[in-house]
Amino acid sequence: MKVKLVDERFSISQVAKASGVSARMLRHYDAIGLLPPGSVSSNGYRWYGRAELLRLQRIMMLRRLGLGLAEIGEVLRSQTVEAAALRGHPA
Repeated sequence: MKVKLVDERFSISQVAKASGVSARMLRHYDAIGLLPPGSVSSNGYRWYGRAELLRLQRIMMLRRLGLGLAEIGEVLRSQTVEAAALRGHPA
């Protein structure tokens, strides 16, 4: 993911373009509680900050390693170390 972290917040389209995750998928991640935006403006625009970008990076890594969204949600909620989650995940 190539995003300059100097700016405080990024629009959903900027995050989608930089990460390769579609805006539709980012909205889905928000809907299921996996990646809520840092803020939502009065016009409904989603904005993402450094913390959300780091969380997205973690989600993307876990997806590449084969975890499903439910498993990723559990890892993120429980702050489980990725290695422990992967040990319990069938290859």
